[in-house]
Amino acid sequence: MLRRFRHIREPYRMVVIGCATGVVFTAGKVWPGIEVILWVLFLASMAALLYADLREPVNYDTIRVEAGAIEYVCGRRTTIIRLEDVQMLEFVREEALFPDLYGPYIESKWLIRSAGSDAAIEVMDEWPHRGLLVRAFLRSLPQFNESAARMGFRSFKEGRWLCYEKHPSSDRTPDALPERTREE
Repeated sequence: MLRRFRHIREPYRMVVIGCATGVVFTAGKVWPGIEVILWVLFLASMAALLYADLREPVNYDTIRVEAGAIEYVCGRRTTIIRLEDVQMLEFVREEALFPDLYGPYIESKWLIRSAGSDAAIEVMDEWPHRGLLVRAFLRSLPQFNESAARMGFRSFKEGRWLCYEKHPSSDRTPDALPERTREE
């Protein structure tokens, strides 16, 4: 039911929530014996709806990890990143391009450089998919530096944390990667 409700357009969603509130209020007055149960059910469904909305990414449409590849859909552009081709992986926190109502803010993203590509792919970091990405990196990238990534997650400042770098002269990675390349 919540899945169907989430597909209702935003202005109509508020109307439905308002009507449901009125129905619960009226039913509680008509049947005072079950008023508490009605309000608990109503508030639980609103909390579940809020949680489902918060799990939806804001900066991209979808992200999927399947068979050693990441499919990242942002806007109408789909990017497929083969994890075996990754040369460098950085976790970056920097000031966002567009300030919000309260001024500039810091956003987090992964910079992924692949073999045969000069440009880095930016994958926005949002909490619903952070664990999914880290597990994929741990599984597919030997010597992925999880402690550097955790330092980036915990930081409130701008900075760059090198999490993985494939040695350019061979197929093996260096034994020790620096945990932090730069923090401003």
